Amino acid sequence: MHVTTADLWDLAPGRVLTWHAEVSGPAPGSGEVVPLSVNQRHHLAAAAGGEPSVWLAGAFEVDGPVDAEALAGAVADLLARHDTLQTAAAVVDGAPVGRRVDPARVGWRCREVAHPANLEETRALVQAVLDAGCAPFTYPAFTPVAVSRPGRSTIVLGLDHLHADACSVAVVVDELHERYVARRDGRPPAPARPAARFTEVAADGTSPVPDDDPRLAAWLAFLERRGNRLPTFPLPLGLPPGERLPQATRVGPLLDREDTAVLRAAAVGRGVSPFALALAAFAGAVGDLGGPAELPLLLPVSTRRTDAERHALGWFTSTVPLEVRAGDDPVAVGRDLRAAVGLAAIPLEQVLAALPAPLVRERADVFMVSWLDYTRLPGAAEARARNAHHVSAPTLADDVQLWLSATPDGVALRARYPDVPLAHSTVAELTGAWRSRLRSGPAGRVSPRRTAP
Repeated sequence: MHVTTADLWDLAPGRVLTWHAEVSGPAPGSGEVVPLSVNQRHHLAAAAGGEPSVWLAGAFEVDGPVDAEALAGAVADLLARHDTLQTAAAVVDGAPVGRRVDPARVGWRCREVAHPANLEETRALVQAVLDAGCAPFTYPAFTPVAVSRPGRSTIVLGLDHLHADACSVAVVVDELHERYVARRDGRPPAPARPAARFTEVAADGTSPVPDDDPRLAAWLAFLERRGNRLPTFPLPLGLPPGERLPQATRVGPLLDREDTAVLRAAAVGRGVSPFALALAAFAGAVGDLGGPAELPLLLPVSTRRTDAERHALGWFTSTVPLEVRAGDDPVAVGRDLRAAVGLAAIPLEQVLAALPAPLVRERADVFMVSWLDYTRLPGAAEARARNAHHVSAPTLADDVQLWLSATPDGVALRARYPDVPLAHSTVAELTGAWRSRLRSGPAGRVSPRRTAP
């Protein structure tokens, strides 16, 4: 899986096709009320407040020109299988509300948008289609797009963040590819694994814990040490307080296949995860550039626990705090990381309600580092042959957010930060220092080869 953003997408030109949903019967906002998760509610509140649309897209390639009818049928299959896609969202009396749309009422009509002449025009056009079709208060808040070519075509399904997390993108690529090819070839699709119903997971929520639960105390202590402030990136970005700018994105390999294999072996030898080694190296790299000895940050962690949840679409993610000390042994980081992941069981609303003073947000974004091992997700074995892509919408930024993607080709980094010269140079320097430490630092001597700057 290649993780990138729409403005960096290597998307060759062709006939750009879109599919428009036609919903029969009552308006989508009139169905039965369905529960929304805390992530969905916060996302909708931000959108209602004017925040730009945040969408994710799964993209893959197929042989030959696109069969419009087969793709419409495959998208209909996906809609019928995953209940989050059946949710229409609105804000009523200041509160986010979800209502169910019967998938049998949704049909799909294909039209050709244009035939751009080059890569830049193609990706700009596809991004514009996804920006318009993946808005959270439209239904559906997801849209199929394709770039049809005589030899090999690209199929895309964009989804507003309301319906998907990063793991969902892998599920989309795997299932939509299988169902499209089966319909195109006139054969039944392979049997699908049972998928959890995300609206039921959202309805259950995360149960509150007793006030004396040590995990709740750990969350509160993390915030209280910082005056109830969320962590911010500690190195200079050149952005005045309170200002947000269009995001810049840096995408590229952090470790190649050989170095990643050594990293994984080093992690096994120390009884920790590869992510623990990556975090230890990251804290050291930040310290090398003048950052603090104790580095606080936030981690998105998956809440998928069952095989049915692993094959479901939905926003199965929570956020947990972690503090990494630059001189820590990776074993200590691994211990702290395991404890931090355990905090995902604490409802974030309970954490906020228990604070002795209101939470302080110095920046709109949160400083976070994410790790996702795509080799463990559905469709991993076929991802390279399908040229699978996870594509995100570029929006605005005022902090640094980092995503590590582990694939059979190595570990790749996607960095999101404000588009100002100092932020560019800081992130570039940090990436080089991080790579150097990963290859010769906490993981052991990963590679004797000289590290590129």
